[in-house]
Amino acid sequence: MDEVERHSQALFELLPKPPPEWAHHDMTFGQLRLLFVLGQSGPVSIGQLADKLSVTDATASELIDRVERRGLVVRSHRADDRRVVDCKLSEEGARLLDQIQGTRQQAMRRVLGLLTAQELADFDRLLQIMAERLSAAIQSSVSTEGGTQVNSEMSRPSAEPGAGEGRA
Repeated sequence: MDEVERHSQALFELLPKPPPEWAHHDMTFGQLRLLFVLGQSGPVSIGQLADKLSVTDATASELIDRVERRGLVVRSHRADDRRVVDCKLSEEGARLLDQIQGTRQQAMRRVLGLLTAQELADFDRLLQIMAERLSAAIQSSVSTEGGTQVNSEMSRPSAEPGAGEGRA
């Protein structure tokens, strides 16, 4: 596992790090996370947003205030219950989110483009295995108290050929 982490760090250090075009927005990680949640969820109330971000309603409201001032989010009262205020990405917020995702996608394609077709297929297979095992571990933790099964499931040795041989 140490070798995998070392190789991952070396790869990260080799990647070019010019500031992306969207960096001029000078946003905090929490504000960016809020945009991603709104991009995935669509319009949500402050309470729902707080739950999704695992913060208090007051903190969620402050985050919304900040990004709303930048024109990235809009609030509106629900037609069926005027007491509830929904938040959603503005057109500018959706554009920014698209730009961020496009930048990430370009960087990923640049890195994956270094692999041969067979290496890419192997990498994809490994990602699929990790996703399946993580999903199974999460499902197991939901059905057991304390979530201890997650740790044992995620740390169990693989039955895959070559597992545990220190290859990255």
